Amino acid sequence: MVVAGVIGVVSFHDGWDVGEILRYALPVLRHRGDDAWAVTLGKGGVLTGRQVRDEDQIPSGEAGLLCLGTDGDARGIVRCGHADVAYCLEGLIVRPQDVCRLINGEVKAFPYTSLVALTSDGELIAHRPITGLRGLAIGAYGFDLAMVSNESSAIDALGGDVRTFIRPGSTVRISRLNLTIQEGPGGSRGMLCAMEFIYLSRPDSVFDGHPIYEFRRALAVKLAGRLMGRVDDVDIVIGMPETGVIYGIKVAESLRKPFEYALINIERRRSALRRELLDKLSSIHLKLSPVTSAVSGRRVLLIDDSLLTGLSIKEASQVLRHRAGVSEVHVAIASPKVVRSCPYGVDMPPNNQLLANAFNDENAQRVLEVDSLTWLSLEDLYEAADEVGIGRDSLCTYCFGGAHGLDL
Repeated sequence: MVVAGVIGVVSFHDGWDVGEILRYALPVLRHRGDDAWAVTLGKGGVLTGRQVRDEDQIPSGEAGLLCLGTDGDARGIVRCGHADVAYCLEGLIVRPQDVCRLINGEVKAFPYTSLVALTSDGELIAHRPITGLRGLAIGAYGFDLAMVSNESSAIDALGGDVRTFIRPGSTVRISRLNLTIQEGPGGSRGMLCAMEFIYLSRPDSVFDGHPIYEFRRALAVKLAGRLMGRVDDVDIVIGMPETGVIYGIKVAESLRKPFEYALINIERRRSALRRELLDKLSSIHLKLSPVTSAVSGRRVLLIDDSLLTGLSIKEASQVLRHRAGVSEVHVAIASPKVVRSCPYGVDMPPNNQLLANAFNDENAQRVLEVDSLTWLSLEDLYEAADEVGIGRDSLCTYCFGGAHGLDL
């Protein structure tokens, strides 16, 4: 299973160095993983791939693919018939030979895996799984460049315009001479991963035409409604960096409480995407530096987007109490309880490590060492989806204990 950030770019005219273009996408996709891999197409149809740590390491070429993720098995270069194919996957890992079968048309669609690939013939290929869970946007820079990414904000960062979103089960092929779309079997409708809207995507991205920010704002308003009458005595609201900050600002506004940037990121790392416990703990430490003068002696409401193992929240509670001198720590989560690990490709701990699966509310509060703990309900999530036009029936909420409708 893998969460990846990916963008593919192909030029329609000579003179473009796509490697230079991809440099601007690298920082935009960093939130999806630290392990970056870039492939570009050079003269003579040669694909050059390498791991990259910074923008200067991306090779030059007339077309390119940039992949950031958490699993090295999610990308590679494979020989498919007469052409070499560089590919990046998001979702469930599939075998290289299955990548070739999709590229060659022997398989019409993957169930749970999206793919962006670049061939040595200069063709950019993008496939969205039939379930629809992984989104892919198509963009363009005038009549010069075509782009495909699972973060529309990456296309924006390159100066491109998002033109459309690939439909579930469909495969798009873009070359200098042609653009073809192979529609998914049976006019697949698909579903949208709720975690993409809540946590995974950048807030400035758009998923299937739905702005991520609008949904998060709606969730924050729902959360504020649940908190009214429960935390009236708190002095300030703070957000867990970085994804909890947007929720925290809107909750504070709705509760008419001051918001403070009281936890500062030392280094931007997504701790929830880390697999090993020690690596996860070090990531948490690196993103929690308190602004003591803003919180010392005060009653704090801490907002986060979601809660899996609870390690981040517990660490934040201890930092606020013991290093910053906070008198009370109340926690509110802008999503329902995560009670099941995702079987469709989002990296999550096993069920027995999910806090909401292992403990009731009282014991979870005790484990986290907080003064109160508030979650959104599943119905709150559905109502927010309805309000912003996504629709409750379009969301996969399996990890929250809801229906998923993905049996194929």
